[in-house]
Amino acid sequence: MSDETDASPGYSESKAAHLRRLRRIEGQVRGLQRMIEDDKYCIDVLTQISAANRALQSVAMNLLDEHLHHCVADAV
Repeated sequence: MSDETDASPGYSESKAAHLRRLRRIEGQVRGLQRMIEDDKYCIDVLTQISAANRALQSVAMNLLDEHLHHCVADAV
């Protein structure tokens, strides 16, 4: 966390969208837990893990893009 208190994060405008996406990913992970509990086929579990990883990577890339366009651009 930053010590700056007057600066807002670059993702402020899309915060709600990020939170919705993360909640959806959280649901995917809970589904993965159920798949393991229910002894689902390994490849099916791995496919869902891959999808959750891609979804998290997408959120990370969006945050990085916003960081570059707001935080870094403002610092230059």
